[in-house]
Amino acid sequence: MRWLVISIVCWASLAGAAPPASPEAKTPSVTIAKPAAKPAAEQPAAKPKDVMPAPDLVGVTDDPLLGKGARVNGDEMHGVVAFTFDDGPNPETTPSVIDALEKYDIPATFFIVTQRLLGKHGEKSREILARELTGGFLVGDHSMTHINLRKSAGKALDKEIDQSIRTLAKEASRPIGLFRPPYGALSAAGRVRLKKLGVTEVIWSIDTLDWRAHNEQKLRKKVVSMIEKENGGIVLMHDVKPITAKVISEVLDDLEAENCQRLKEQKEPIVPVSIHYFLRDGKTPRAIPDAVQKRTAAYKAALPTRCAARPPLPAPPPPPAKPASSVVAKPPTSSTPKRQIGDFPDKGCLENPLAKGCQ
Repeated sequence: MRWLVISIVCWASLAGAAPPASPEAKTPSVTIAKPAAKPAAEQPAAKPKDVMPAPDLVGVTDDPLLGKGARVNGDEMHGVVAFTFDDGPNPETTPSVIDALEKYDIPATFFIVTQRLLGKHGEKSREILARELTGGFLVGDHSMTHINLRKSAGKALDKEIDQSIRTLAKEASRPIGLFRPPYGALSAAGRVRLKKLGVTEVIWSIDTLDWRAHNEQKLRKKVVSMIEKENGGIVLMHDVKPITAKVISEVLDDLEAENCQRLKEQKEPIVPVSIHYFLRDGKTPRAIPDAVQKRTAAYKAALPTRCAARPPLPAPPPPPAKPASSVVAKPPTSSTPKRQIGDFPDKGCLENPLAKGCQ
């Protein structure tokens, strides 16, 4: 009987115990209460789209020599002149501009409208771009389609700045550090975009207005006169304009003649230079690359020889002859007074009435 009681007690103890955990049993999840959402005023503002450029753009704009500079206006330096040409390449006109620059050993920067480089129709323009780069000229971006960017933002900047720079960098096989907005107009959002990309905005100080010129000789004289008046600066011309292609060689010849005259008068010439000389970091002039300095020094050194080889200036034309007077000259009057009736004849007349003055 005692053993029966003991057995019943043991069985009851085992029946009340929790069953062993199954190997597949999971630990119950713990729910953590989420903090209450902040009021709208305390939440950080959404970042604008232009804050961070696309990763691929960072690479194609990483130009340590030309990029990340302050806005260039052309008045940063005097006594030097930088020629810039917009809107090309144009297979009909740009080659003549390049020929003239090479003839007179003039550096220049070409600002490219990248739509001209696309597709089958852009084949010749791509060849001209390659010639510009091989010749040591600089290139910058001038938008995709040359629209006015004064009020542009968002998708317009994506196309006219971002995509345009991608296109030019690909065709040039180098990063692009310069951008010139069409018409010199760029919105605040556009300037923010350029700054984030590390691209330098370039304007001008000598606007030749060649795009509306019709008289070649007037344009020729105007350009050199403006360069002299401003004592250098950044010249804006357009390599797509036929009148510019025709007159640019004469413009450069006139500039050389002016510099030769300055040397003769022991004055400093206005030296043609690349746009490097106008770049600034804030207000501090950027260091000029050694190769650029050597080219400028070579131009100065060769100038006296070029001047000596120039044909002598033609002699100034003589002053115009004075027109003949239409007034009829009066015959000279005799010094001997003519005798009047009643005058008493003198002794000589009495002796010789036919003598002069006696009649």
